[in-house]
Amino acid sequence: MTGFFQAIAEHMGSGVTAAWVISGAAAGSGAVFGRGDGGTALLYRDEAFPAEAAEKIRGLNPRKACILESGETRIFTEHIPGKRKLVICGGGHVALALVRICGTLDLDITVIEDREEYAGKAREAGADRVICRPFGEALDDIPGDEATAFVIMTREHRHDTECLDRILRKPFAYVGMMGSRSRTELIRRQMLENGHGARTVGLLHMPIGLAIGSRTPEEIAVSVAAELIQEMNAAETGEGFPEGMAEELAGGTRGTLAVIIEKNGEAPRKPGTKMLVRADGSILGTVGGGTAEAGILREAGEMIRTGCRESRLKTIHMTKGTMYCGGDITVFLMPL
Repeated sequence: MTGFFQAIAEHMGSGVTAAWVISGAAAGSGAVFGRGDGGTALLYRDEAFPAEAAEKIRGLNPRKACILESGETRIFTEHIPGKRKLVICGGGHVALALVRICGTLDLDITVIEDREEYAGKAREAGADRVICRPFGEALDDIPGDEATAFVIMTREHRHDTECLDRILRKPFAYVGMMGSRSRTELIRRQMLENGHGARTVGLLHMPIGLAIGSRTPEEIAVSVAAELIQEMNAAETGEGFPEGMAEELAGGTRGTLAVIIEKNGEAPRKPGTKMLVRADGSILGTVGGGTAEAGILREAGEMIRTGCRESRLKTIHMTKGTMYCGGDITVFLMPL
């Protein structure tokens, strides 16, 4: 599987779909799909991974974590978006507070600000990248994708509308704009008049942020960050890999990889969640903690001790009660 993980690590930044055979003769084999000219490309396929299943997945291009069946073979697929990115248009007080808060999240932060003084403050606040150019010009060089969130917090109405008009022509995960209800309603009408479809305009978060009664720049930034997390986590993609895990797997680490492939009820983690149990017993990641995780750790440890080379499926039931959330998870355990 080293080649499988190498393909994921190499292309993960731009978004990939990973497919794992979880039952059948080819259990444990995988394939990786990504962007290609005119559609979805097969980036890697283990020799044992059924070719007909790979072609089916390439044609379906699944965007949700799901289980597909191909004859007697069952395949778990998860779409892993690229690195989450935040582009903030504007460098005022709220924007700077948002940079500081989102610096604690796993986001790559870019600030666009056309005034050098404010651009310098954004650098001091911890932005990964600061572009000091006119807003429209700077946005023309940012392609946008399914993992990019745009936040508009400029100082003038004309800059807001210029930014929004350009952003709505790109792919995005989230777009929000700061402003009063009356002002944002005016801008919605302007975007419709500019030719943007009602469905696209309907995706805008204006006024921005969750309604928590925020007043100060810091409180407003908290409400915006919370809305960003809510919206970006709502996408029914896979969970991807904890930081450094894909690279470690690509390097050929020994141990057992546990992947949640199904959940029911109120189990805390969704399909695609991963935990690596290394040969020395140390772990990276979590499948939810508590009794469920303890059971997975025991199973993974037993596989390591006995030298098991066959993949397993394990379902853990969590009856609702004082110590349990209720529901169940099915975990795919893959020896490495």
